[in-house]
Amino acid sequence: MMRKTVVLMALALAPGCTTEGYQGEELGQVVLPGKEDNFLSTKAQEYMVEGTTTVTLEAELAQAPEEQKLARVHELIPLKQVVVGWFLNEYIREKSEHDTNQGYGGFSALTKNGSYEELGIEAVDARTYRFTFRQEFGGKMNLLDVLPTQVGEDGRRYFDLTIGKISNSEMAQLETNYEWYRRAPWSDFDPSKVDPSRLETVRLAVWPEPRSTDAFIDYNRLIGDGVITIAVHFGWDYHNEYHLKHSRTVYDWLVSNGFKSPVASYDELTRLSGPFTKTLSANGKDVRVEISLFFGKPGTDCDPDTDAGGRVLEDDMRRSFREKEVIVFSGHSGPFYGFALANWRKTDEGDLDDSEIPTLEMPSDVYQVVLAEGCDTYALGQAFRMNPAKAGTKNIDVITTTSFSNASTPQVVQDFLRSFFEEGAGGLKARTYGDVLSDLEDNSFFFNTMYGVHGLDDNPHGHPFGRLDKLCTPCTSNSDCGGEGNQCTVLGENQRFCTYACTADDGCPEGYKCMPVAYGYYIKTKQCVPANLTCDVEPPKPARAPVIINEVFPAPNLALDDGDANGDGEVDGMEDEFVELLNISSAPVDMSGFTVEDSAMTRHTFPEGTILQPGKALVLFGGGDPSAFSSLGGALKAVAQHGLGLNNSGDTVTLRDKAGNVLDTMSYGPNNRRSLVRERDGDPDAPFVPHPDVTHSAGLKQDGQPF
Repeated sequence: MMRKTVVLMALALAPGCTTEGYQGEELGQVVLPGKEDNFLSTKAQEYMVEGTTTVTLEAELAQAPEEQKLARVHELIPLKQVVVGWFLNEYIREKSEHDTNQGYGGFSALTKNGSYEELGIEAVDARTYRFTFRQEFGGKMNLLDVLPTQVGEDGRRYFDLTIGKISNSEMAQLETNYEWYRRAPWSDFDPSKVDPSRLETVRLAVWPEPRSTDAFIDYNRLIGDGVITIAVHFGWDYHNEYHLKHSRTVYDWLVSNGFKSPVASYDELTRLSGPFTKTLSANGKDVRVEISLFFGKPGTDCDPDTDAGGRVLEDDMRRSFREKEVIVFSGHSGPFYGFALANWRKTDEGDLDDSEIPTLEMPSDVYQVVLAEGCDTYALGQAFRMNPAKAGTKNIDVITTTSFSNASTPQVVQDFLRSFFEEGAGGLKARTYGDVLSDLEDNSFFFNTMYGVHGLDDNPHGHPFGRLDKLCTPCTSNSDCGGEGNQCTVLGENQRFCTYACTADDGCPEGYKCMPVAYGYYIKTKQCVPANLTCDVEPPKPARAPVIINEVFPAPNLALDDGDANGDGEVDGMEDEFVELLNISSAPVDMSGFTVEDSAMTRHTFPEGTILQPGKALVLFGGGDPSAFSSLGGALKAVAQHGLGLNNSGDTVTLRDKAGNVLDTMSYGPNNRRSLVRERDGDPDAPFVPHPDVTHSAGLKQDGQPF
């Protein structure tokens, strides 16, 4: 699944007080558990839809062997996913007066081109195959209040989507700029204007996805070599030549902020002039920031009105993705249209579409940050995730929009760039994405742009410059606690100790929690403080979880008998998925209220009376009738209430106790059809590896023996 779009955090009103009688620098006060009154201001949310549709094989395959048929089905399913994604996007995206289908749908939402998953395939007849699919999209927080849905018998919300009937040969027409969906009647789709015989209806379930925790930009990776390299690309603008006006404004702004220009004036600036440079202090070391500006300049080799100039503009941006750490685009965009760099009214060159992003040459071992500032760039998050060098949004964060953006100001670019050179008293200020997105959103005076970031789930939850050696050190002012990100905090009754900023508990060392800190009546930050709320006694070490995830089977092989993990005599791509849990403690564990979730939703809540004996396993399957399952070596058996829905291309599985505490979690990438099992059964410190001997060992040890 995609990494989730981060929500925006505002300052919240909360009860709190400063230290009585203390004069001088105001210190933050830790807010005790249960005393918070936080307010979460959100702009965007990610959602998942699930439905069932079909693909139809060519007539000549009607009598072909089943293996050959399935091979063709697997070729057609991704193409049909694009079909569903396009028509879903046309329905939910926000429209303007320029759209010929302005009256159709329009819910300020966008799909992710490529964020697809197929969950199960079954034959309907000799040529027709039905499959269940999921797709991800982003929209307003109140989308489910305005989208016309009905509650089904399973408690989920459903709506009907009208899609076009696209032939197999048409679906395959995906050449850049000549895709099938760019032609009538599918572009600016309005079902009321299309012959009903060319349409079909797909019923979709829809639900919100869990939102990611706010996190810091990974500054330590950016400054590791002593240089932060940044490229800013301004796309051609038809409104008021903003590519020229904004690049000039940013030129002057960089100079006014202490950057050394490579040329004497803006008029002398070319694409080959080199970067603006500035040296600053970051985490106790000197760091040079280099910012290069690119824009279409009439009468030069990058003239945006010419084919040659368009190719140069695109080549420059491709080079930035190969060589730079931070890449900024500011210009026009749209669903499936990526980065528009040149004048598309005069040339087909100079555009870098969504479909081209997965093939960009990008460094696999370099952390990069991308700002896609333009209308409706949300789908680009998935496009970068599909690039092999950034698989699963590894080593990349991508900021996108889910609606219209404000093309009349360069302030978004300036606010974003400031994140990489603004200094405080202790050097470079490390910012969270919540802070960054909130600043960007403030520039959309007449739009609800809904900025979000993809890929931040592996970013730091503790301040990148936090001083572990200073934690719990007595202090009287922030300067006693180190540089940027470290502060003196009031803990308990008049105790003042050093802490550092965080966004979640896992950003703190063992024995510490990430807790809100108030200044007066406002919670302005979270800090790592001792879990026992005192620095006078060493924090207790957390107890080891009694139940762990021991094996996960996300991709049963329909063509192999050993894909029948539950042993009911049938191989099913959904029902034979499983998560194996193991009690590694020496006592029975009451698992009543425990939950298993993937990156989309809570899949199962264990009922009252679920007791797992010491050393024993419990296997949770995606579906099926437990009475028909094999014995599984005596392991407990259960069926997930909402299916498991494990994504074949990668997912995260999490086990929580009744109180919601994480007991264990594991993530995986594209799977080779074998289960992922602990390298050593029952060892919580052992990594997950593909099963070394067989496809899976549901309920059993790796060697086939019962637990």
